[in-house]
Amino acid sequence: MSKRLTKKQLEYFKEKLITEKNKVLEEMDELQQSNLKQSISESAGEISRYSYHLGDVASLSYGREFSMGLAERQQKYLEQIDDALQRIDEGTYGICKVTGEPIPIERLEEVPVAKYSVQGKEIMEKRKRQGL
Repeated sequence: MSKRLTKKQLEYFKEKLITEKNKVLEEMDELQQSNLKQSISESAGEISRYSYHLGDVASLSYGREFSMGLAERQQKYLEQIDDALQRIDEGTYGICKVTGEPIPIERLEEVPVAKYSVQGKEIMEKRKRQGL
C-alpha cells in the first residue's frame, strides 16, 4: 500500500504539470499561427480556387478538421492539468476520487493528471458500461 505524497513529491509534480502546461500552450500557439497562415494563403488564392483538384480541397479540409480536433484535445488536456494543479493546492492530488486510496507514484509519473488509481478507473468504466 502506497502512502500519501510528501511535500517534495508534490512540488515535483507541480513543476512537471506547469512544464507540461507551458509545452501545450506553445503547441497551441504554433497551431494557431499555422492555421492563420493557411487561412491567409487560402484567401489570397481565392480566385484560383476553382483550379484546385477536388482531392486538394478535401485534403485542405481534412487538415483544418484535424487541426481543430487537435486543438480541442489540447484544450481538454489543459483543463486536466489545471484541475491537477488545483488538487495540489487543495491537498487532494494523488488521492483516487473513487477509492480514496493514494494513487501509486508510478501511475502519476506516467499520467500526472490522473484522478483515479487503476482500480478506481476500472470501477468508473464498469459503472459507465452499466449506465450508472
